[in-house]
Amino acid sequence: MVKGREIKIGVLVLLGAALLVLGVNYLKGFNPLGKGREFHAIYEQIDGLSISNPVLINGFQVGQVANIEFEAAGTGALHVTFIIDQDNLHITRNSKAKIYSNDLFGTKAIEIVPGRSTELAQAGDTLKSEIEMNITEAVKMELIPLRNKTDQLIAGVDEILENLQTVFQDSATQGLPKAFESIQRTMENLESTSATLDQTVEENRAALKGIVSNMEQLTGFVNSQQGALSNALGNFSQISDSLADLQLSTTLRKADASITELNRLLEGLNNGEGTVGALLQNDSLHNGLLATNREVQTLINDFYLNPQRYIRVSVFGRKESRKMSEKELERLQRLIQTELDGRSEEE
Repeated sequence: MVKGREIKIGVLVLLGAALLVLGVNYLKGFNPLGKGREFHAIYEQIDGLSISNPVLINGFQVGQVANIEFEAAGTGALHVTFIIDQDNLHITRNSKAKIYSNDLFGTKAIEIVPGRSTELAQAGDTLKSEIEMNITEAVKMELIPLRNKTDQLIAGVDEILENLQTVFQDSATQGLPKAFESIQRTMENLESTSATLDQTVEENRAALKGIVSNMEQLTGFVNSQQGALSNALGNFSQISDSLADLQLSTTLRKADASITELNRLLEGLNNGEGTVGALLQNDSLHNGLLATNREVQTLINDFYLNPQRYIRVSVFGRKESRKMSEKELERLQRLIQTELDGRSEEE
């Protein structure tokens, strides 16, 4: 009887332990009695993923990790097998099995990220793997910019301290009293200038009021004459339109052509072209006019001296003695000079 009771107690203990294990696994999401589809994923690292960790889609648990082992090739990659319990759940072939932190304590889980492919994955397929950045790495990435800014701030503070140390050195502080005195004098000058300006404004307040009043009157006059100004502007617009209608460009081109022709004519006169140019450039006409003038003067002189050569009047038939005129004297002188020049050449 004792042995039979001990056997019963042992069987009950074993059944209780088995039920406890099954209950704990069931609470974790593992149903050993249920049927599910098995999928695989290969990871370089799993970041603390363990067997019985949940598998989720859109935050809802649809399975759990069934097995983790190294790849047979010995590369150190980890082969993770997980079970999907939902038979009516369709998983596309390009879906990803992403390891991420499921809670603040760093518990890992696998999230199925559906793809856009229309082809469905079958049981036993290996899905694409992905691993989310853990909290430590995320905090580290967030702290890197803060660390850089802190380093820059510290470097700036060091530079400020060095500048202050340079300023307050013995060789540099000697000029501080003079600098402060100069600043004080500058402030006093500014105060004096401000007082002078106030006094000037006070003394000329009436004049300033008059100026402001005149400006207001001028502004009022301009406002009152706004219609006249508009008419004047309209008249200017009409004048500009009239000038535009005069075709000034055509007139200016014709004037330019006339000036060009006049310049060409003057240039021809300067070069002695034509009768007028020959008269302007040749002295023969001038010389001939001078010679003619001399001949006319000689003729008139001869007429006064010897009128009987031109008008013969004889009252009693007496012959008057005749004098030689200047023209005859000049002709006689030229003949004598020519004869003398001929004899000189013969000798």
